[in-house]
Amino acid sequence: MAYQNVILLGGTGNVGREFLSQVVRNDTEFSNKHRNPTNIIALANSKGFWFNRHGLEIQKNSGEIDKWKHNKEAFIKFMNDLDVYKSNNNLEGLLDLTEDEDLSGEVVFVDATSGKDDLRDFHLKVITETEGIIITANKNPLSLYETDIFRTLTKFRERYGFRCTVMAGANTVTNFLDYYDTSEKVCKIEACFSGTLGYICTELEKEEKVFSQILKDARELGYTEPHPKDDLNGLDVARKLIICARTFGYDINMSDINLEGFIDDAFLQIEDKDEFMETVKGADQELKEKFASAKSRGKTIKYLAGFYLPENGKPILNAGLMEVGTDSPLGTLRGSSNKVIIETDIFKGDKKNIIESPGAGLDVTAWGLRRELLSRLRGRRGGDYKLA
Repeated sequence: MAYQNVILLGGTGNVGREFLSQVVRNDTEFSNKHRNPTNIIALANSKGFWFNRHGLEIQKNSGEIDKWKHNKEAFIKFMNDLDVYKSNNNLEGLLDLTEDEDLSGEVVFVDATSGKDDLRDFHLKVITETEGIIITANKNPLSLYETDIFRTLTKFRERYGFRCTVMAGANTVTNFLDYYDTSEKVCKIEACFSGTLGYICTELEKEEKVFSQILKDARELGYTEPHPKDDLNGLDVARKLIICARTFGYDINMSDINLEGFIDDAFLQIEDKDEFMETVKGADQELKEKFASAKSRGKTIKYLAGFYLPENGKPILNAGLMEVGTDSPLGTLRGSSNKVIIETDIFKGDKKNIIESPGAGLDVTAWGLRRELLSRLRGRRGGDYKLA
């Protein structure tokens, strides 16, 4: 039986545990579905890694999933109790180990982290110094650094998969890659890239609750980052916009985006979460009036990312709250769904390409990683189509 050997980075985090849960239930040899199944040989987190070149025993424990899926501490204890090689070494040590075990070029690294410099360096090392494959939901290596790093990482399409960095449940990145490869010029995109901010806008439209209460609800529902300011500052949306623009060929950096936060910057400087949640009540009245004013004119407000290419001009990029028509494609968007409207030389007027997908929660992101992982499977073969 041929396996697809996988090393999961961020394996003890929320996305990592959801990914593992889905893989164990659906993709390993014990699921009896795939003829060339996924084989998790290592998990890594910021403290070190667990490794077994033949596959972690965790894959045999589908009945244990619910015991650790929502409990990080219990999961780490579960891993420490397994008979595996455990190391406090860093990612470089993990890469060296795969080479020592003659697995170089036979491993797919799945990045479910939010790492920055260390993950950038690791991605570059894998792509430029090995024959390994990377599948990533981590936007930072592709957006926080110079465009040359983006181009180095994504040059070999078969070895670097990043569809899950933008609208993980859709084919947005794939479409932009196809536009670039076919020399189809992207002239304009308008997008709602944040499920969290989409949810907040939808609730503000109803005028039943004030902003601070809606934010509290979103936090309790698990829609926000651990600190909600990391959604409200717009940086996540800006990173996605950078990735999109770079994907269809432009040298774009954060400084090129006209970025406005969802609320005043003074609120976004508060680091203490409890103080922040109390202080943002000061934004309630302004947002209430802003949404009411738009409604009185037949408009609504969404947090949009925009890319516009003037004739013979430099691209204009924006991210912030913007008014749109209530019956427009973006104005009709509800809840945490994401949508992007793309105009190119061919796809324009009534032929605009519109992509909509659910906001990328843990389950959607994990599914997107699995989908891209399977798409990179060498010699992928279909199952026998028996119903589960």
